[in-house]
Amino acid sequence: MTRKFSRLGLIAVLVVVVLFVIACGDDGTTDTTAAPTETTAAPTETTAAPTETTAGGGGPATGEPIKVGLIASLTGTAAAPMPSMQAAVDLELETINNNGGINGRPIEIVSVDDKSDPTTAVAVATKLITEDKVVAILGPLSTPPCLAVAPLCEKYQVPMLRWDTPTLEYPNAMGDWDFICSVGPYDVADALMVQIKEEGWKNILGAADILPPNYQSLELLKDMVGEVGATITVLPDTWPLDATDLTPFINKIWAEYEKVKPDVVFAMSAIVQTPQITKGLKDYGVTVPIHSGPVSSHPAILSNGPEAVEGLYFIGAGITNPSQLPDGYPNKELMLDLSERYMAKYNEPPTLFAGAAYDSMQILIQGLKVGGDDRAKVRDAIEAIQGMPCSQGVVNYTPDDHMLHGGYNAWQVKDGVFTFVRQLN
Repeated sequence: MTRKFSRLGLIAVLVVVVLFVIACGDDGTTDTTAAPTETTAAPTETTAAPTETTAGGGGPATGEPIKVGLIASLTGTAAAPMPSMQAAVDLELETINNNGGINGRPIEIVSVDDKSDPTTAVAVATKLITEDKVVAILGPLSTPPCLAVAPLCEKYQVPMLRWDTPTLEYPNAMGDWDFICSVGPYDVADALMVQIKEEGWKNILGAADILPPNYQSLELLKDMVGEVGATITVLPDTWPLDATDLTPFINKIWAEYEKVKPDVVFAMSAIVQTPQITKGLKDYGVTVPIHSGPVSSHPAILSNGPEAVEGLYFIGAGITNPSQLPDGYPNKELMLDLSERYMAKYNEPPTLFAGAAYDSMQILIQGLKVGGDDRAKVRDAIEAIQGMPCSQGVVNYTPDDHMLHGGYNAWQVKDGVFTFVRQLN
């Protein structure tokens, strides 16, 4: 292995307070069958034919199962996004197993609940590795469990496909055996810079919650916007994810808006806070465009009615609304196929969380095709992935970089529909 474990990696949680409620689960092993909760928005109708799936065909797989561990935060602080992530895993599991599996062998998911707690995560991960003998691990989602489990996977040399989000402090994985299935603040800032250039915004006001993709991307923009002759004022205060009354923060944004007279407001907020922030600023008299970040790329921002976020810009992956992607857009067929299959099974559109879980399954499948039960071969095959399309762009892992990059687009809410504006990176 070329990378050293001394390169630390603690990845911040993509903990988002959304309008989901899920049933509690124990920490025993279970087969994954959970369906997601219902969202408020439906995608526009698609007509494209589905693309080829990852399955090999030839009927249901009947060989000896390949065991894979799934550390799912079914309860605790990180539980909110799990229904759609669990659903995406189940969908791909069903697809691959019904079409020949991995070289004739089905994948068996052994699912555990880490309760969003690092101590529990270590206990269930140890059981998965030493007793269940899983070949690889999907998850966890939040920072403390990932911090606890990644060294364990390094110790036992088990590939780990983690769902947390990179930060500026810890921009990569912890060692040779964990791979990140999400995109970090550098790519968010890069996408926002393209938006700034294309829209010609010169005077920018920024405010954000405590999620790293939101506030850290604004910090990065401070050193970037000068390239296009723009300036940005970033409010020092961030708001917590559990805040239900955001009036004090809206007041601060409004006061700064009156002071600097910006031509765009970057209000980078979490899903259920986005409608309150957007509507509150409009009610105060903000007339310039309001722009949010990738965490707002979710149908639940329409939960208070589309009018609350009408006109809002945000960035997100193509899975946000594949039917809106222009012809020739990279991976459009893949995302249309995923969206159609997800809608057919769950009667709701896939979220950005479902897209990340789908991507982790595709990465895992590529590793299992080469390595089977051999953990080292699976790890090496995953690290060698280059140019593999996914919902967040293209997977290009290297020995020195176990992250995803790019794949963002600009979107705008128009008449209650997530409408494609442009490709960003």
